[in-house]
Amino acid sequence: MSSHESRSQGTTGRRGRTLIADLFDIDIERVESLSWALGNHVTVEADADRRFRFAHRQSTRAVTAFEVTDTTCVLRLRTPVGREKFFGVATADLTPQPVRNGWIRTD
Repeated sequence: MSSHESRSQGTTGRRGRTLIADLFDIDIERVESLSWALGNHVTVEADADRRFRFAHRQSTRAVTAFEVTDTTCVLRLRTPVGREKFFGVATADLTPQPVRNGWIRTD
C-alpha cells in the first residue's frame, strides 16, 4: 500500500466499523452499521442535534456525531469522495475528546 493510500484511508487504512472503533476506543462489537437510508433519515431528515465533528488532517475524511435519542448517537463517516456511511453507538461509549492518528476536533 502506498503512503498516499494510507493517508486517504484516515488512520492507517482502517475503514468503516474498524475506523470508528479505533477512533473512539470502542469494542467493534458495540459499533452498529446502519444503512445509508436509515442514517440519513435519523440525522439529516430528522434534523438531529450535532454533538461534534472530527476531521482527518491528511485527507478529507470527517466523522460527525449526531444525538438521535437520549442513549444513542449516530456517527456519519464522510469519505474523501463524498460517500457517507452511518454507524450507531451508545452515547456513553463516545468521548468527544481529540482522538488520535491525525484526527482533530473541528467543532
